[in-house]
Amino acid sequence: MAKNLRKPKTGVKNPAVAALLLSFGCGVGVCILLLALAAFLLTHTGLPLSAVQPMACMAAAVGAAVSAAVLARRLRKRLLLCGLGCGAFYAVCLLAATLLANGRLDWQGSNAMLPLALLLGGLLGGALTA
Repeated sequence: MAKNLRKPKTGVKNPAVAALLLSFGCGVGVCILLLALAAFLLTHTGLPLSAVQPMACMAAAVGAAVSAAVLARRLRKRLLLCGLGCGAFYAVCLLAATLLANGRLDWQGSNAMLPLALLLGGLLGGALTA
């Protein structure tokens, strides 16, 4: 009878997967909030439309940094590797989406800046937790 009164365990079986999902959610959430703030600033102030691309790049880099910081803080080991992994994941996702949309990768001009910003943002997030 006492066995039935025990509370079932609701713990996560793999804490690394939980940390990955939490870090992904936090990074994407921060990126969405920053993109919404940028859209608000662009519509309600006199900022030029040429500021859209740098603002979006900054929002994505900050999102990658937050994602890396959350992951490194949750795992508490190999902090820079966590940051590099987060930045590389987001950069590979971006490059795969570009390849699927255009059929080729375009490294001309400022198109190479966003993957680089994602990598460096991830490294920054990992480094800030060290």
